[in-house]
Amino acid sequence: MLILALDTSMAACSVCVYDARSGLVLGARHEFMDRGQAEALAPMVQETMVSAGVAFKDLARIAVTTGPGTFTGVRIGLAMARGLGVALGIPITGINSLAAIACSETARDLPIVVAVDARANEIYFAAFNQSGHEITAPAIVTLADAHKFMPSNPVRILGTAAGLLLDKNNKHVRSDAGDLPIAANFVRLAASIPASAVPPEPLYLRPPDVKPQAAKISFSTVGPVAAKLLAEIHGESFATRWSETDFNEMLVVPGTQAVLVSSQNNPMGFVLFRKAADEAEILTICTRPSFRQKGHGKLLMQHLENALKKDDVKSLFIEVAVSNHAALALYASSGFEKAGTRKNYYERGDGAREDALIMRKGL
Repeated sequence: MLILALDTSMAACSVCVYDARSGLVLGARHEFMDRGQAEALAPMVQETMVSAGVAFKDLARIAVTTGPGTFTGVRIGLAMARGLGVALGIPITGINSLAAIACSETARDLPIVVAVDARANEIYFAAFNQSGHEITAPAIVTLADAHKFMPSNPVRILGTAAGLLLDKNNKHVRSDAGDLPIAANFVRLAASIPASAVPPEPLYLRPPDVKPQAAKISFSTVGPVAAKLLAEIHGESFATRWSETDFNEMLVVPGTQAVLVSSQNNPMGFVLFRKAADEAEILTICTRPSFRQKGHGKLLMQHLENALKKDDVKSLFIEVAVSNHAALALYASSGFEKAGTRKNYYERGDGAREDALIMRKGL
């Protein structure tokens, strides 16, 4: 059984490919980063798969950390895992991030405590016995109360808040293992867990402490007069550019429309779609590179879905190249599910062709 494991739950991005039959890690990547996991994860997955010599179709399972951790980081990893799971038709195994960190400790002479800085004078806390079995489930506790959760006997402590828990008489031992989840270390735990048909859910131990700022954006429906602008945005977004003529020809077809998303009259992206009866199909959706990873794509999708619902549209479809794992993950996280496959639908730059995955969302 080949497993792809990934983590973006804290201040790193980690990927590995594991052969459960041989017990070998075939390829692995791990980079520390406070931000940028959304841009780094898909290329890191691709690079790891190539270095492992494994094709995506050969994977039997996806493993991913579910938190606790940063809200954005947890969502990035889960979205990618769900997208790959849908695209490949394979199960996803969730590992809580504290158990994942505990897997880095190879010394098994003492119980293990994982303590991660949750800021605001709080820590994420969990404890495990020498065999790695959980004895205290993940919890968020104040630093002042943390000693109440500590075992009375000596333990090994790891995690970014480990130093805060060491008492003055040095009864406990500071582990020198890694303080963050590492895919190559926790993938063996994932392999030991029976596969589940239910995708994992994020483990949030407290609500977000940052209030989202209102986005000053606007939406407008445009026709053939905007064909040149749409071609420019499309060309910035894709290697295979659609021309102004292409957009002109599509926008004169009955039922075909484009919605442009802008900020202070600055066009950021658009969605081109076609309606027929109670169904609609997204022909293309893109955001200019300088505006990506800021939520504009999801806002555009939400605007489209709300407009289609008002028109009594019941189903929304989109086609995605099977190799576009980042897009598959995005759509899966937005509620799209696999509905079929178009063989050899897309032509690549090297002249070869690849399949398209048809995804559907009920409105």
